[in-house]
Amino acid sequence: MHAHTSTRWRRLMPLVSAWALLLVIETLGQVALKTAGAKVGAFELNAQSIHAALSTPWLWLALACYLGQFAVWMNILEKSALSAAFPTSAIVFVAIMVASWAVFDDPMGWEKILGSAIIVAGILLLGGDAQHAPPVPPRNDAEGTPP
Repeated sequence: MHAHTSTRWRRLMPLVSAWALLLVIETLGQVALKTAGAKVGAFELNAQSIHAALSTPWLWLALACYLGQFAVWMNILEKSALSAAFPTSAIVFVAIMVASWAVFDDPMGWEKILGSAIIVAGILLLGGDAQHAPPVPPRNDAEGTPP
């Protein structure tokens, strides 16, 4: 590996890791939410349904995943241009489709496979990497002075 490639990879590794973590957390969150819904059944806005929902650990896992998604997404946006990061986030659709097939036995026909390929192709065409990210403004401490 050339020195330039190695340096670039070391620079991109935290971003690639953040994307992988986001993919796992978002997919797990959606699977947990679907499982919570299956455990609770038809939800109505009443005390019994709310108690049933709050009693399943799957709901709590889903909520924890939402918090984790937020934290990871903020990290990604700090290192990436929004115009590159947001289209790349569509890869989650593919991961959730595969997870729903694997976990819930949802159908996976040629249409979904073709659609997934189109999503991936679109990401490759639209997405960018950290080198195109805008400069991050300096952060100030509580008094408003640079660190």
